[in-house]
Amino acid sequence: MIYYLVLFLGSLTALAQTVPPPTNPPYDPSDPEGLVAYPNKSGRYVWKRQGPWTVTPLRPRPGFPAVTPAALQAMNQTLNQLSALLRATPEGSSLRGWFMKEPRAYYLANPYDLPPPLTPNALPIHFEAGFYPFYLADDLRNGKYVQVTGGETEGIYFLFNRLPGPQKQSIIAQEKAGDRAPIPFFTRPSARTAFGGYPVLDAQELVITRPGRDPYAPVPYGRALRAALPELLKDKTTAEQRLASLKAKEAETLTPAYEQAMRDHFEKQSGPLRSTNPQRYSNRLQNMERELAYNRDKARQDANPQRDPSGNWYWHPLAAHADAQQRLAALTPAEAAAPACFLPAPQEQGRYALRGRILPLGSSPDCQPLVMQNFAYFDPKLPRHLPQILVVSQFGRCFDVQDDQLLPRRLPAQSLAPPQGCYRHVPIWQALDWKQIAALLAP
Repeated sequence: MIYYLVLFLGSLTALAQTVPPPTNPPYDPSDPEGLVAYPNKSGRYVWKRQGPWTVTPLRPRPGFPAVTPAALQAMNQTLNQLSALLRATPEGSSLRGWFMKEPRAYYLANPYDLPPPLTPNALPIHFEAGFYPFYLADDLRNGKYVQVTGGETEGIYFLFNRLPGPQKQSIIAQEKAGDRAPIPFFTRPSARTAFGGYPVLDAQELVITRPGRDPYAPVPYGRALRAALPELLKDKTTAEQRLASLKAKEAETLTPAYEQAMRDHFEKQSGPLRSTNPQRYSNRLQNMERELAYNRDKARQDANPQRDPSGNWYWHPLAAHADAQQRLAALTPAEAAAPACFLPAPQEQGRYALRGRILPLGSSPDCQPLVMQNFAYFDPKLPRHLPQILVVSQFGRCFDVQDDQLLPRRLPAQSLAPPQGCYRHVPIWQALDWKQIAALLAP
């Protein structure tokens, strides 16, 4: 089953959600550059000047080896095609009042993050381009205006050959992997949101895959149960430690020293009433003795939890751990290899480390499929520099997506500075032909 290839329906114009233009600040209409002075007069904003689109050459990240010239040329060609598609949009072709910085880099996967025995050299090369739109401005330095070349803005990255992760999903369990990082198991991110014909996982990252390939792999039931046991043991240990503390408190309340401490405190507070007001003294003494009896009875009940709502904090985690152990021990090879799911139980008392049950997929309509990153997604027969998957990181940073349309989250308020960041990303992405973006991947 293809989970993440969503068919493109409707024309591209149906995707676009009109973004109202900003209210221009009061600058002289006859000024060819649309200059607006900083409030402190130390510079000026520039609304009409054409800004540059600057590309940082593709280089390895620090600590990563260089690739062959042929691989470098091929990755650069892919990024050049991507950049050309963005620049061909109306917003990207007319950088009036803003400029774009496009840093590029390539690197290998971190071996610590790979499941053994996988190595970085067995996977494609990761390469990326970031896009940072900045407004144009000039600072006044030593009596001369100097164009600003940086600042703060919202950047978006196009990441090739990097698998998507859990997104907004919690890590349900982790499988130990020797001296490498544990392998996380998580519920499958939602692909209900889509844009341009491609899923935006958990409304966060847009993912384009090669046909018939899934970046997530189902977690086998046996592996999931085994990985869950340490989490279940944490809850069991917490419950047992709490019970031991309550047992100690019960024993303390039964000691003569505990009773004597209460009587000493009573005499200190109410002793003078013995002679001045005997009746009040007697009433208070009876209250103290009732409190002593209550404390001892309460400590006894707490230290002996029953199998009812008052004692489920203890019995639930013990039962969950024992149940998982028994199910794991009874699994046949076929059952252990079947896909697993996670049934949430957020209100179950005493369950903190693992708030739910690991079950075979299909056990319940509410049981959510458990997945992990699918490194078998990549075709090892292809050259390592060819793009096999594209993740647009932080896609949901600037806008929500509803019914295949962009809904901007932040429209620029009336400001002295020209719009930048998200305001520039939205019209570019609305005008993009995402089928051409997808065509950058290996067929």
